[in-house]
Amino acid sequence: MKRRAALALVLALGVLGVLVLAVGWEEVFEAIGRASPETYALAFVSTGVCFACRSAVWYRVLAVVDQPRPYWLVGSVFLTASFAKYVTPYGQVTSGVGVAAIVSRYTDTAYEESLAAIISADILNYLPYYTFGFLSAVYVVVIYSPPVDLGTHALPIVALVGVIATVGLVLATQRALVLGVFYRFVSLLRRGVARVSERAAARLTRENVERKLEGFYTTLSLVSRDRRSMTVALVYAHLGWLALATTLYLSALALDAPVAFGVAMLVLAVSKLGFLVPTPGGLGGVEATIATALVLLTPTTVTVAAAIALLFRFATYWLTVLVGGGTSVALTVTDPLPAE
Repeated sequence: MKRRAALALVLALGVLGVLVLAVGWEEVFEAIGRASPETYALAFVSTGVCFACRSAVWYRVLAVVDQPRPYWLVGSVFLTASFAKYVTPYGQVTSGVGVAAIVSRYTDTAYEESLAAIISADILNYLPYYTFGFLSAVYVVVIYSPPVDLGTHALPIVALVGVIATVGLVLATQRALVLGVFYRFVSLLRRGVARVSERAAARLTRENVERKLEGFYTTLSLVSRDRRSMTVALVYAHLGWLALATTLYLSALALDAPVAFGVAMLVLAVSKLGFLVPTPGGLGGVEATIATALVLLTPTTVTVAAAIALLFRFATYWLTVLVGGGTSVALTVTDPLPAE
């Protein structure tokens, strides 16, 4: 696992290095050197607001599935989980199982409840990419006048969003179909595990899996029925996303290359495509996506667009890795498990 993580990080830094070299590293770092420290410092404050709002989403959801926990503890677990997501390839999708184990350990919540809560909270935190992304797209098309024709570039993005929305709809409405596919996968997995450990394979029986999933779906149903808490959590999720868009806006402003806030929102929404790159936290892919979107949507040069992308990611991705990694160590050392 450590070797794979190291290889993924090397690949990520390689992709990032290719981006900077392709643009011209001297010009990029020269542009970064001209950034206003005061304005850029506000970008870190805005990212902190995003952390607080997204932690509040977790706090609300976890309070529904179990009981209220100290906010500082939920915030610490959120940062630790964010660190885990950002240091693993495709961590935004694949780290949920491990993150649920972290939540279960430090909040003393049943694993199935933790997993359902994490999935619910992640859906809420990712939803603004579509709601605000759609609104910002309308703004760009109807009000804003981009310097290039977006027709040929918009079609692949619209198609990808359609695919994602279709998959989400199937997962939400076709429970029997999803469970059938899942049970078949577990059956194949059990055969492979049995060759290594019969004891471990015994845990993957259909009856055991059904029992676990029953608790999972019961928790999801409980979360969906508490409309008041989910509404408050949804508000926090959108405020957190706006804070993240503000970080991008301030990163551009720090370079004296301001962009309209509506454009910054659309660039942030599109940046999610960069996570398709199989690197930790989409490193390299997200920067390239942001820089490309800025060049297409604003009269910004490629050099400045790359500099904005790097500043934004330093204030978001690398700050998350730094703070989340430190929080992870602190949780491990102090082990603040709530008393019974």
